[in-house]
Amino acid sequence: MEPLASLQIQQPDQALFKSASNALATAKAYTIDSADMRDLAARELTKIKSMQKNLDTTRKNITSPLDAVKKSVMDLFRAPTDYLEQAEAVLKTAISTYDREQERRRIAEQAAREEAARQERARLEQEAAARDAAARAEAERIQQEAEAAAQAGDVEKAARLEAEAVSRVEQGAAEVETLQQTATLITAPIVAPMRATKGVSTRKVWKTEITDKLALVKFVAEHPEYLELLDANMPAINKIGLALKAACPIAGVRVFEDDVIAARAA
Repeated sequence: MEPLASLQIQQPDQALFKSASNALATAKAYTIDSADMRDLAARELTKIKSMQKNLDTTRKNITSPLDAVKKSVMDLFRAPTDYLEQAEAVLKTAISTYDREQERRRIAEQAAREEAARQERARLEQEAAARDAAARAEAERIQQEAEAAAQAGDVEKAARLEAEAVSRVEQGAAEVETLQQTATLITAPIVAPMRATKGVSTRKVWKTEITDKLALVKFVAEHPEYLELLDANMPAINKIGLALKAACPIAGVRVFEDDVIAARAA
């Protein structure tokens, strides 16, 4: 392999570029309105083909050595480059798999903690309701004793029992408020995300994939404003068209004959 630094690029004859420019100007000047003019244009076309051939040969004389050097370099680095790309893909897949599993576990653990906190809040609310009911029942019992004492003429006892009933209701209300406030403070501790590794980061990327091609086609058929979402498979359509020609049954496809001008170098 010849060292790249030793390759000398020889400047092509500028007459090639000048003749190409002149050929374009000549072609634009043609007005084919007779058989003679068509014949002249056809002869000019063969000259252009010859010029194209010469130009391509000159180009390849310059690019072929460069292409050979590039191919050799690419071949030299292809194997280790492929190994490294495979290694990168293997490790990225393994890391992503592990990360997804850890995130799944983190979400599950967080959900479990949230549920435990919810249950504890519900327990405290139920306890508060139970204590409130018990306090009211006890106050009602004491109030009934107070009324009985009053009917018996024991005014002092009745007054003491009424005060005790009021105190019991207030005490119960204070206990209920304490339990309710405590319930509002019950929150689930946050499960810490996975520790990041220096030099390696993970980011969320939205991706799109087609899961049902037929459903997509039906959607576009019903919503033609999305027609640009579908691209015709022209290689496959051309294959069918060339095979069946005018008998091609595909709706929306026209198979027709066309004239193609071919020319050889003079």
